Amino acid sequence: MALTLINAIAEVRAVLNEASAAFWTDTEITAWIQEGTRIMASKTLMAEDDQTISPLIENQLSYTSSDETWIANIIEPYAAIYSDGSNKYKGLVKVHPRQLGNVSTFTSGAPKFYALHNRQLFFWPLANAAVAAAGSIRMLFAKETDDITDVNDEFQHLPIQFAIGRAKQKDQKFAEANSLFQQFYSDINFEREDKHVRETDSIESFRIPVRGGGKGA
Repeated sequence: MALTLINAIAEVRAVLNEASAAFWTDTEITAWIQEGTRIMASKTLMAEDDQTISPLIENQLSYTSSDETWIANIIEPYAAIYSDGSNKYKGLVKVHPRQLGNVSTFTSGAPKFYALHNRQLFFWPLANAAVAAAGSIRMLFAKETDDITDVNDEFQHLPIQFAIGRAKQKDQKFAEANSLFQQFYSDINFEREDKHVRETDSIESFRIPVRGGGKGA
C-alpha cells in the first residue's frame, strides 16, 4: 500500500518504539524521510514523471523552469515525443549537449533533437510560428524529489530505512546507524541495476550481434 508522509513517519516511529514525539520530533523525522527520498530518487532514477510543454515558443532554443516549473526537477530524460497538433507524433533524438554545436544548419520548423543541460531542455531546430502555434512536446523523465508520495510504493521502504538510520545517529547508536545506511545504499544499487540499468536505452541495443563476435567481411 502506498504511504503518505504521515504513514511514513508512523512507520519510522514504530521501529523506534516511540509512538509520539519525545526524543525524536516529527520535524526531524520528516526531514530525514525527505533526505532519504531525495537520495533514492537521484541515485536509482526510479522517481518517474511525464509532462508536456505546450505551447512551444517560436524561435526559442531552451526551456527552463521559468517556462515549465517541472523542468528544474529533471535528472534524466528518457524520451521526448513531438505532436504537431493533428494526431501526428514522432520521437525526438536525444543527443549530448555538445552535439548541438556540430549539427548542420537548419531552418526553423519541427524539432528533431533534444538535450538536457544545466536543468534546461534544448530543442533543435527551433520552432517556427506554425509549429509554436499547434505543436507540443511530451517529456518522459526521471526526476528529483523529496516527496515520498512521488515514489512508487515498492521503493518507499528505502527513505524510511534511511530516516531510521538518522534517528539512530541522533541516539548515538552509530553501529546500528552504519548498518542501516550500508543496507540502504546496497538496496539503492540493486534497484538501479535491476530496474534501470538493464533497460534497453538506444537503437544500438536492439541490433543483433554479429555471429561469433567478429565484425565479418
